[in-house]
Amino acid sequence: MKKMQTRMILFFTLILLTFFVVFISIISSGIKEQSIEQQEEALNTQLLVLGSQLTDIEEPTEKSEVLINQLESASQVINERITLIDLSGDVLYDSRVQADQLEKHLNRPEIMQVIRGKKIGTYHRRSESTNEMLYYSATRIENTESGFAGYLRLSRDAEEIIGITDELMLTLVLFLITAILIVFLFIRYWARKITRSIENIRNIANVLSYQDYSVRYHPGSYKEIDELGTSINELAINLNNQMSEIKESELKLKELINNLVIGVMLVEKDKQINMVNPAMNELLGEDLNSKQGTSFFESLHSSELIATIEKAFITEQVQNREIQMYYPEEKTMDVHVVPIFNDSLETLNFIVLLYDITEIRRLEKVRTDFVANVSHELRTPVTALKGFSETLLDGALNDSDVLVEFLEIINKEAGRLDTMVNDILQLSKLEQRQDNSVKDRISVNETVDEVLKILSHKISLKDIHINIISQKDVEIEINPDHLKQIIINLVSNAVAYTSEKGKVTIEISTADDKLKLSVIDNGIGIPKNQLSRIFERFYRVDKGRSRNIGGTGLGLSIVKWLVENNEGHIDVKSEVNEWTHFTVWLPLTVLDNNSMRKR
Repeated sequence: MKKMQTRMILFFTLILLTFFVVFISIISSGIKEQSIEQQEEALNTQLLVLGSQLTDIEEPTEKSEVLINQLESASQVINERITLIDLSGDVLYDSRVQADQLEKHLNRPEIMQVIRGKKIGTYHRRSESTNEMLYYSATRIENTESGFAGYLRLSRDAEEIIGITDELMLTLVLFLITAILIVFLFIRYWARKITRSIENIRNIANVLSYQDYSVRYHPGSYKEIDELGTSINELAINLNNQMSEIKESELKLKELINNLVIGVMLVEKDKQINMVNPAMNELLGEDLNSKQGTSFFESLHSSELIATIEKAFITEQVQNREIQMYYPEEKTMDVHVVPIFNDSLETLNFIVLLYDITEIRRLEKVRTDFVANVSHELRTPVTALKGFSETLLDGALNDSDVLVEFLEIINKEAGRLDTMVNDILQLSKLEQRQDNSVKDRISVNETVDEVLKILSHKISLKDIHINIISQKDVEIEINPDHLKQIIINLVSNAVAYTSEKGKVTIEISTADDKLKLSVIDNGIGIPKNQLSRIFERFYRVDKGRSRNIGGTGLGLSIVKWLVENNEGHIDVKSEVNEWTHFTVWLPLTVLDNNSMRKR
């Protein structure tokens, strides 16, 4: 901005100087010409007046002594140099120089002009006798009485005229210099005021370019510049509002992307990874944030994923594919690669979406297996019912012993079928969230007593000894039917898989605001390699024996579902032919309005 200020000052100063130089030159030339004209006119007037006086002389004298005397008297009155020249060019008289020292003057320009017929001859030159710059004016004089004829010449020092002009010009130059100085100071002040405001606006624009929108322009210059500064202020306010909206949108988008369960990765056109959300890092089992700026070829380990992204780059079309990943663990992934285009339909980058569908595929398999298992499990009692009923219809009704035996089998299979259907309906009802009973504060000990009464017949048939260990009367906030169903299934299984006169222990205690409910038996036990599968639907350790004791294979699945949906968990330990130990952990309180409360 200082360069601009300097250029403005120099420019206007140069213009002023040029104008003043031209002005002074013109004025000086005009004044000199006018002064010379005035001096010539005055000199000519004096010459004519003096010449008229000389022509009035009546008495003839030798060598014009009277005329010379008269010229000497006149030279004392006027300051001009007087010269009298005869027709032959000899100087008869000169008021400044001795006449006999002067050469002939017939060839002088002013005399030559008179000889050619001009009334007054004028010329200015440097005098050879006095070495002065003189203005000359000459005329012809004749005295008819005396018979004298010659030339009268007056000359005036040009330095006097030039001196007057120089004094005038000096005064004018001093005035102009003063004017130039004043104008220069004004231009400097004006330029600094303009450039300072422009510099301020430029600095504000520079600060705005660094996204600092707090700066403002404060008016203090000319109206037009202040209006520009006001526009800059409005621009800063609008940019600040827009940047706030952009940052808010970016924050919302970032939070949205970071909290998506779907993995999101942005790959630039040069195939370098630009952005990765936490879900993508979790799904791929590595930190891709540290690999931003590197090629996805180098960063990803799944060849199928790389091939899908590469195909999207080649075809510039959306790619959707289900792939298997084996690092860091085996997963089934749904890959979606979407190209992003600009307004000119040029590809800017690609968004890679990764969704873990391992659980979906597992549930689909579980559903398929469930249908197959249900069909298989239902087929056995249905086949038995149909077979024995057909046998009876074919004539076995007449044999009372066979009739009773078959009816008992039919009743047993019908009961088993009824139990299986009830378990299937209950499990389906639970999974569809149709069991919305209100939770209540109940006694765990009383619920255990109720269950033992329900199972008393089954317990007495095998003469099972039930041992209850409880520190105190424990209360829990839960759906009463859920707790009862959990205890029924666990105790029923313990009784079913324990030999006659065996022992089942029920332990009730609390720890860390949780209910610890354990059911321990000394029955046949469960092999360790099958402990992880006993909660699967229709899974049985010994299928033949399970059917014989009336098991449906759904009891433990129902228990696991009830426990987990009441924010608890279940553990199992076992030794074959020694013991089995089930432990259920349930919170004593429920979550209400995002806080834990006790009743």
